[in-house]
Amino acid sequence: MTRFDLEQEILNCWGITDEINMLVEVGASREDIKCLATLYEYKFKKLWNVLEVMISEDKFKKDK
Repeated sequence: MTRFDLEQEILNCWGITDEINMLVEVGASREDIKCLATLYEYKFKKLWNVLEVMISEDKFKKDK
């Protein structure tokens, strides 16, 4: 995995703010909001996994 994979996963998670605003605008139900929370739980787990893999592969060490 590369920093680009990490950046992509961060951007995927960042979208939650737009999606919350959209749900508020359309008057989404409590159940809709719970579904969004579940979806983002999976997205954040995926992001964390990418970070853990990169750490285990020493991807954050600078070459000298």
